[in-house]
Amino acid sequence: MLKKKKSLGQATVEYVFVLAVATALGFEVTRRFTGFFQDQLGRVGHVLSSHLVIGVCPSECYFRAYQNGHQ
Repeated sequence: MLKKKKSLGQATVEYVFVLAVATALGFEVTRRFTGFFQDQLGRVGHVLSSHLVIGVCPSECYFRAYQNGHQ
């Protein structure tokens, strides 16, 4: 009976340890993905605002005309 209780206690400690590691790993993955997503969204916002402010012009622009033919 004493050996079974000791084994049950060890299994509980191992379960809690595995759960803690999995939780920490999940938080780290979420933090990195959130940072990556915010960075990429910021870049897209910058490009869109630059294109909307500058527009399409013959010089000093990113491009001369849109692909659909509008100048």
